[in-house]
Amino acid sequence: MKLKSSRQLVIAISLLLLAACSRQSETTQSGLGLCSSDQKVVVSDHISGQISAIEKLDFKKAYTYAAQSFQDSVSLAQFESVVTRQYQMLITNNGYSFTECLAEEGYFVQSVSVATNSGEIDLTYRLTLIDKRLGVVAVTVKPSSLDLNT
Repeated sequence: MKLKSSRQLVIAISLLLLAACSRQSETTQSGLGLCSSDQKVVVSDHISGQISAIEKLDFKKAYTYAAQSFQDSVSLAQFESVVTRQYQMLITNNGYSFTECLAEEGYFVQSVSVATNSGEIDLTYRLTLIDKRLGVVAVTVKPSSLDLNT
């Protein structure tokens, strides 16, 4: 008798877990989508503001475009050091364009193609939207864009 009730309990818990996982998957998939026209404008304006400040070596201003969570964990001095060492293409760029923009609840992922003397470098910006404030939390170089002609 004890074995039968234990088995039923395991089956019930398994069904609950499966149901929860399937709902979570549906929510995640339904939340992912292309940015609306308005979202594209707001996101690209925000990133352009940061890049413009970086081009002028105004790191204090560029830092203000970062998300609060980023600023809480990375100092202005650290930010300046990382940008000058790893994102030189933003300082010396020959222009940039915005490609794919994806939106999920609370954040955006924007692809940016940066023109350099060596070719195009593709970046991925991740931004959060918290309390109606947009902020950059991460910028990564797409690995395939590192194969530039030199």
